[in-house]
Order: sequence, then C-alpha cells, then structure tokens
Amino acid sequence: MATEPAHTQSARETWRGAPDSKLDSRGLTDTQYLARLGYRQELNRAIGLFSSFGVQFSSIATISAMYTTLVVGLAFFGPASFWSWIIGGSLQVFAVGIAVAELVSAYPLAGGVYQINCRILSQSPNRVLSSPWIGWQSGWWIVVAHTVAVAAVAWSMVPFVASWLGVTGLSNAETLWWALAICVLCTLINLTSVRLSALTNNLGVLAELAAGVLVVIALLVIHHPTQPLSILTNSGGTVQHGQWVRPFLFALLLPLFIISSFDSTGNAAEETHDASRKAPLGVVLANGGSLLFGLVFMILVYVAIPDLKSVMGSATPIHEILVSAIGIQLTDVFQAIAIVSLLANLVMVQLTGARVLWSQARDNQMPGARFLSKVSRQRVPVNATLLIFAGVVVMLIVAAQSATALAVLIALASLAWALAYGLVVSTGLYALVTNKLPKRAFSCGRLSLPIFVTAVLWSALIIVIVIWQNPRQVGGGMIGAIAVGAILYALVPRRARAAGQVPVTARASRPSSSTPSKRQSGSRLRAGQEGDGRGACSSFRTARTLSWSARGHQARSWRTPLLPAGSASSAWSRATG
Repeated sequence: MATEPAHTQSARETWRGAPDSKLDSRGLTDTQYLARLGYRQELNRAIGLFSSFGVQFSSIATISAMYTTLVVGLAFFGPASFWSWIIGGSLQVFAVGIAVAELVSAYPLAGGVYQINCRILSQSPNRVLSSPWIGWQSGWWIVVAHTVAVAAVAWSMVPFVASWLGVTGLSNAETLWWALAICVLCTLINLTSVRLSALTNNLGVLAELAAGVLVVIALLVIHHPTQPLSILTNSGGTVQHGQWVRPFLFALLLPLFIISSFDSTGNAAEETHDASRKAPLGVVLANGGSLLFGLVFMILVYVAIPDLKSVMGSATPIHEILVSAIGIQLTDVFQAIAIVSLLANLVMVQLTGARVLWSQARDNQMPGARFLSKVSRQRVPVNATLLIFAGVVVMLIVAAQSATALAVLIALASLAWALAYGLVVSTGLYALVTNKLPKRAFSCGRLSLPIFVTAVLWSALIIVIVIWQNPRQVGGGMIGAIAVGAILYALVPRRARAAGQVPVTARASRPSSSTPSKRQSGSRLRAGQEGDGRGACSSFRTARTLSWSARGHQARSWRTPLLPAGSASSAWSRATG
C-alpha cells in the first residue's frame, strides 16, 4: 500500500490542530490576513471607511425606503407602529447588527454569511453540523434575497420615474419594461468597475442624507397643522377589542423590511482597506444612523398627519402627509432625491448578491463554477453579476403577473434574509461559547455573549412572524427556494466540492513536482504562499481528501416597493393573503 509523504501528513495534522481561534486579524495587513484565511487577493481594494459605511447605509436607505414601506407599519398598527420601530429596530441594530459586525471582523471575506457559517461549522466534530451544505444554503438564501430584492425595488421605482416623463397609468406589462431598463442601468454600472459602483454608492449616500435633511427641516420650519405626541400611541383602528399583541408583532416587520442588511460591508470586505476594522465599523455606524434617522422621520411624519382616517385609507399615505405638510413642490424634490438613493441601493444589492454567488463559485460550490468565478480585467465578477441580472429578469416577469406576487416576493426576500442572519448569529454563538472564533479587531468583549443570545432569540421570533402573516405563499415559497438550492448543490460534482474544501496548508505542502493546472490554482492561495486557513466549506472530514481548490463571497440590501392600490390598513393584508 502506498504511503503518504511525511510532509503531507504533517501539513494535514497542522491544519487539523490549528483551529480558527489561532488566527488573529489584528496587526496584519489585509493581504496577509486574507492569506491566513486561505485566499489570495483577487479583487481591487478601492473602498475606504466612508464607502464601507455607504455600502451598508445605501443598502438600507432608510428615508427613501420609508417613503414606500411605512405603509406596512400603518397597515398593521397605525401610528403606534412607532414603538414597533423603536423595539424591533433596536434589536435589529444592537443585537443582530453588532453580532454580525463582530463576525465580519473575524472573517472579512467576500461571501459574508456563507463564508462565516462554513468556516465555523467546519470546525465542529459533529458530522451533521460540519456538513458544508448548511453554510452553502445560507449563502444561497442571500443570493435569493438579493435577486428578489433587486426586482422588487426596480418595480417600485417605475411609477415615480415614469411620472417625471409624463407617463402614468402603466399596465403591468409596461411597468415590466421600465423596470428592466432600470435594472440594465444598474447592471452596466456594476460591470464597468468597482470604482464606478463605489462612486454611485457614495452619491446614493449623499442623496439619502440630503433627502432626510430636506424633509426634516421642511417639516420643522414650514408651518402646518400638527397632531399631539399622543398620536404615537394611536393604533388607527387596527386594534379590535383590546387585542393589540398580533398587530404589534406584525408591525415589527417594518424594521425587518427596512433595516435588513447586516453584512453588506462584509460582502465587500475584500475590496475594503483595513477590512477587519473598517468593515464592521461601517456596519455599526450605518445601522445605528439608519435607526436614528428613521426614528426622527417617523415622529415628524406621524405628527404631521392631517387626518388619520384619510391617511389610513390611502395607498400612498406618506406622499399624502408630505404634500399636506410641505407642499407638492418640495415633496416632488424629496421624491426625486429618494429615487437617486434607491438607484444606488439597487446597485449595492446587486453588487453584494453577485459577490456571494462568485464566492461560492470560487469555492467550486456552484454548478458551472469555472464560468461563474471568472473576473474581468477590472476585477469585477462579470458572469456572476450577469447571472444575478438574469434571475432579476425572471423575478420581474413573475411580478408582472400580479401585484400580489410582488408583495409576496418582498416578504420572501425578508424571510430569506432573516433565516440567513438567524443562522449566522446562531453559528457565531456556538463559536463564541466553544472558542472557535479568530481574535478580531472589533469585539464587544464580555458583552458579546448576551448580544449573541439576544440576536438568536430575536431572529427566531421574527422568522415566526414573517411566516405567520402568510404561511402558504411566503413559507411555502421559502421551502421551494431551499429545495431549488438542494438541487443545485446536488449538481455540484463531489470532486469539485472536495476541491473547494481543501486546507491551504495541505495544498501548499504538495511535492513541487505536482504542478497545479490553471483551473486548479484558480482563486485560492497558490502553493508556497503564506496561509494556514481553510477553504470556506472545508470540514475535518474533507481534510482527508487532498485535491485542489477555488473560493467564496456575499452581502445585501433592498428596498420595498409600493403595495397594491388600496387603503393602508388593508393593502398589505390583501397583497399577502
């Protein structure tokens, strides 16, 4: 029986005995730590702290998003949804958001949730937990969420963009073509270069800030009738016979819909300078700023309600409130700025979704991995971006069939995000308790444990709420998405899966006579380069197989479109019923 070379055995044992807790993101350059994690620099690092903050901030686009989604809060709980924003938003930002930020600091890798889950779970001695399929599915959920979100946001922008050109009363078929044009523009931006995408993102951040400042100052300065602060406890007739718990819980979906991107900066981490510090800091600053921005906006808008009954019966309540309070001219200016912000939001959602798909392909964890893992001379994952666009086209065609389908897609995107982030904070809690996380530049110290526990409990609650409000279409749709993911994963050849799971130390220790092919050396660290990490979906079981590899990526955000025509209190229930 042939024996294994001693240096290969040594490398294998070294990898087995070097858990991620031995890694340290502090004191190393981006390229050095990336090498420690098992990858070489492929993407262009062109993102600084402001752009990193901007990736997350524009992905959330709070003020612009509220222009189209505050109807959800009003529909479920009236102006009292203000308290749902405070409670739900705080848990989103200070539990899930901070937990994910800490994980991003430990693993500043393209692929975000996918990478984090795969790397942590691969260290588990349990065969089920260490299966790469679990981490792979979480990445797939993010890809689904981003694809659906791009379609939803583009669709929601059409009525406003078309109205600027004097086009109104569009049919679904006509709206489809407008939405496609918007998506084509965003795709061209992302295909051109990362710098152009970053510039678009920065403009989106400025537009979001300008929109927020404009409407806040206008509501404070321009004289208009106002309601007393007690309106913030008015449920607008949504509570019957004192049964307020269900409306309150459903209104918690508002912060989930809006503050639904936690690792967008993580997905762009390999394009960020000083990523282990700036990527998590960008997450925290953007999430916190969005929560505060939304809080001020809600107070001023709800207090400016001219007639509660009329607003509750409107399909576009925020537009009606602003027109009444600050006039049609300023409302139109605000709307135009908000559309610019949403355009940048679309660019970022597609960009981060493509990075996740590319990341999985780099790890040989997708059918057609060679095709999807290619990058252009500008270091843009062109084919992954185009595939996301193709998925968006499909989703738009589905949405064109009915307004109800679009609303269901919104909830489905939210559920996919909630599941992915719920899984990653649970995985992070497991790693924290079992000391499997690398030492990291961003850490909450002793507060990390209660933060992760709270994040897990909140994620579980919000998943139940999303499914509860529409179990057949949303819950069933998510089961369908998981099934499709299972089929795709089954189509990945086993040999390719193993190639994407080989520890770098094992690969680097191969005899010099074994020259890897161009495909084999692909995107992973070349033999002989520094590295003691492992591939994203490696496991202790697959460490026994010494083959060659590829590699991984992810991020998110979206913006909810207008709901179908009808009253604020009934539109959402009809759309998702």
